[in-house]
Amino acid sequence: MEYVSKKEIKYKEPLVISGFPGIGLVGSIASYHLLKNLKMEYVGYIEDPMIPEIMIVEEGIAYPPVRVYARDDLVIFFSDVMIPPELVYPMSVMISDRLKEINPKMVVTLEGFASMTPEKSFWVSSSEKILNSVKDEEIPALQLGMIGGISGALMKCCNDRDIPAACLITETVGLRPDPRGASKIIENLNKKYNLNADTEELIKEAENIEEKMKSLAKEHAKLMSKPKTENPMYM
Repeated sequence: MEYVSKKEIKYKEPLVISGFPGIGLVGSIASYHLLKNLKMEYVGYIEDPMIPEIMIVEEGIAYPPVRVYARDDLVIFFSDVMIPPELVYPMSVMISDRLKEINPKMVVTLEGFASMTPEKSFWVSSSEKILNSVKDEEIPALQLGMIGGISGALMKCCNDRDIPAACLITETVGLRPDPRGASKIIENLNKKYNLNADTEELIKEAENIEEKMKSLAKEHAKLMSKPKTENPMYM
């Protein structure tokens, strides 16, 4: 596994955000929206034979699936693909070792938490000191739960290297991509770190998805309410 640099940047104690695919895709949706909305520059990618060989094409340019975007005060890790379980730990170690070189002020991993009534966000950290520095009345500490994948492993690897790190979790239904949950994450990051990222586009996308789901539910209800003679089953 290696990091391939496309451009060198002189960092100034940047905020680091990690958004990999997870529950509801809230982390990856949020990180992708941030890098686009804030016009972040593509600076490198992570390469490994076990990463799915999928190249994402945007405006004719093909990009590797696990990429890094940055400016001097902000770094965003983003992936188009799920990271194979056997790569989670070595990738977390490699990323945290490289982050040690740029002295981040904070590393925030993004994750979804399955809930039937998604409303809240929570902080988690493997460091009690860091947890106490980020939690507040609006976003408290998660009292009980689990974190898997890159979100948990990278947070722990960073804290083990004295790099301040925490995971920002938001509740999501988790059955489909959740742009509303992603917008909630961005709003929380805006308040905490003054990112000034616009979430209007994500809210509109969420509303469109919700309208489509309602329409599908109505069509399903109509179909189920028809007499069986109108909706025969064949063997």
